[in-house]
Amino acid sequence: MKKGTPSICLNALLLQNHLGGIGNYAYHLARLLCDTHPDWNISLLVHSGVAERFRDIPRLRVHVVDLSSRSMRLIFLHLIFPFRSGRYALLHSLGNMGLIFCRTPQIITIHDSYEHVSPERFGRIKRLMMRFLISTSGANARRIIVNSFSTREDVETYYPHLALKLSVIYMGNKFPVRSHSQINKNGDFLFVGTIEPGKNLPLVLKAFSRFYRKHGGKLKVVGAEGWKQSHIPDLIDSLEISNVIEFLGYVPNSQLCDLYEHSLALIQASTYEGFGLPVVEAMACGCPVIAARNSGLIESGGNSALFFETNDDEDLLRQMETVYNDLELRRRCIDSGFLHAAQFTWERTARETAKIYESLLAKGSQG
Repeated sequence: MKKGTPSICLNALLLQNHLGGIGNYAYHLARLLCDTHPDWNISLLVHSGVAERFRDIPRLRVHVVDLSSRSMRLIFLHLIFPFRSGRYALLHSLGNMGLIFCRTPQIITIHDSYEHVSPERFGRIKRLMMRFLISTSGANARRIIVNSFSTREDVETYYPHLALKLSVIYMGNKFPVRSHSQINKNGDFLFVGTIEPGKNLPLVLKAFSRFYRKHGGKLKVVGAEGWKQSHIPDLIDSLEISNVIEFLGYVPNSQLCDLYEHSLALIQASTYEGFGLPVVEAMACGCPVIAARNSGLIESGGNSALFFETNDDEDLLRQMETVYNDLELRRRCIDSGFLHAAQFTWERTARETAKIYESLLAKGSQG
């Protein structure tokens, strides 16, 4: 390792134009590491489409790669950047895969294993490429951070050669945990997530249509448009609920927090999640949560969420009606949710990540 102040690079080159979960992880991790470790020179590698989102972080050096094509960024990352990586004491790749060849000690954060658990999300070539890059770059890494014990089990199953490198570090919650929230909600349900098959919006629409016929209310949908969901408008029309479904798209944090606070419950119906940050975000804002019983959602919901069996719209409807009818249960969910959400802070994420950095930096100095 070089003498003097260590240089650390956070690789977020594969971020999409909207930050999403991995983008928020990159932002908060970079901000807190810069704040708590003035003795480190921290750089962030991003493309021009998202660079401005990180400019407000003091001391962070933002290195911009002006390539809008994800394919071109992959080529840059694996064929050009490795020859520049030697200037850093550590490289931390933040989005599931790192460099297959790297001249400096590398850490990778793996958030999920969609390429194995839900292979239908990807075309065959993309799926095979993802598996190859995760497997090969993981073998090249010194340590691998995973965001839940569920993800750790997935990585151990699908990439057993990486098992001894894994450390579980939960992501944080971007909203301060409140001490109180209104119990009498407005009767609307909330769905938060990119509109794509894995989030299971059609199941939510079917359950909500039956709830609406009995009790009224609205379903508000927050999230960017994804893929393979062109049938959603026809489904809404067939269920005759077009006048009570609101698609809000991406909303700023202040509006999202307000939606959480005033909604009857968040419905997280995903068939698979590495963790499921909207669950703890909702709890922090005083919103009860109804979640599918699978994968990382079991950890993000803990004992504070109401669970339904995955893909069972009857069971989901039962939980929706329970939240609607039982005021005391709603109160317990809110109070318990505050305590549960308080465990997930970006400060904790950064602190535990920094310990891994310090361990590898110490080994480098000894070498």
